[in-house]
Amino acid sequence: MITIERDVLTAELGIEGLRFAENSAVALDVDPGWFDLKVRSSPGPLVSDFVTHGPEFAYSTSGIHIGQDDRLTFFGDPDRIIDGYFTDCRAGSPTLHKHVHARFHASAFRRLIIERGIAHTFDGLAGIVTRDEPVWYSSENNPHWNVNNDLVSVLRDAEAPPVVEVNQHRLPDSLHEYMTRLSQAVLGEPRAYSTRFLLRIAGKEQYVMFQENGWNQEGRDLAAILSAVDMPGVQAMRSRYAITGKASWTLVPNTDTGVADVLRLPAQRGGAEAMFVHRRTRKWYSLLTNEGSAVRLETLDLRAGSASFGQRASAQLTCDPRVSYVIEPGIAYRFVTPAELYCRSEHEVFVSDDEPRADLPAFGRDLEIIDPANLSEAQPDIPDLRCPGQVVRQMARFELQQV
Repeated sequence: MITIERDVLTAELGIEGLRFAENSAVALDVDPGWFDLKVRSSPGPLVSDFVTHGPEFAYSTSGIHIGQDDRLTFFGDPDRIIDGYFTDCRAGSPTLHKHVHARFHASAFRRLIIERGIAHTFDGLAGIVTRDEPVWYSSENNPHWNVNNDLVSVLRDAEAPPVVEVNQHRLPDSLHEYMTRLSQAVLGEPRAYSTRFLLRIAGKEQYVMFQENGWNQEGRDLAAILSAVDMPGVQAMRSRYAITGKASWTLVPNTDTGVADVLRLPAQRGGAEAMFVHRRTRKWYSLLTNEGSAVRLETLDLRAGSASFGQRASAQLTCDPRVSYVIEPGIAYRFVTPAELYCRSEHEVFVSDDEPRADLPAFGRDLEIIDPANLSEAQPDIPDLRCPGQVVRQMARFELQQV
């Protein structure tokens, strides 16, 4: 067994293509009521999915990707110990069928890279949310690859691991974006992923797809969570997700960019008065961890000309990653949580037709801290032209280049 200490950010794990790498994480010293850590997207396609694991979650299979490299970050209790089990199943690999058992803690500061063809499964994921930043590959006439389901499932107690050919040609970023939009279209309504096994039937090996119909399609009813928010400029919306197991959901991006940061909200016991506003940005927040717990959202409408201008509101939100909270530009807000919480943060950026605007902050510096008790009645008009997703992606690339 290989033990990775919690302060170790980079490590090789004994199989080529299996390693830990450091994340692009930065401490945020803004205000006690704001997020205190930002985990940026990693260099690459800038697309990320998130997989949740309920308290009763357990893997019964290992998975082998044929055309996808996984890049996994494990968010949750930093004291949680996770056991990962890996087997090299790549045809022609010098470490074919080598097994590795790695033990490590959940950490926002590193990602686990598992290249295609390496079987993997985990214990200890209950309550943990993983961010996957996949890198996709294709090949011509690869009998092990199915474009509709890249993953080969293997029972954990299988006697002989399979040997697979992996895809060779990395897809360009534009195709990663297209695949994201395709996932969004398919998951307009939640649906269960199918599983694919390599079986021997009548003496011949062939792949067989199974569609799971026994999982609870929704778990806890979302209607009450969605209807609990009745605030000017804030909307609770169903995230786009697939059902990937009992008490497990895979969230695909909400916006057309596919880009998402992860923000850590520290525990707050009250006393903070400051609020925060974005004039150019529509924010999408998904409360990833602490599923089922309560978080308070307080808002103040600062949109010039709004019928509810100056109105304050408060609502109790339920942490459930299947719900995203959309906050419009010009709505000042703050979250209050009794326990540390990780959130997915997505956004859309807006401009005016009379740019540059001296009364608005510069792009990339859109966060303002305001004192609700000491506000001018004159507030700037909110821009109404949404930038294309490519602009937001380029802003994310530029931010990574500055690190």
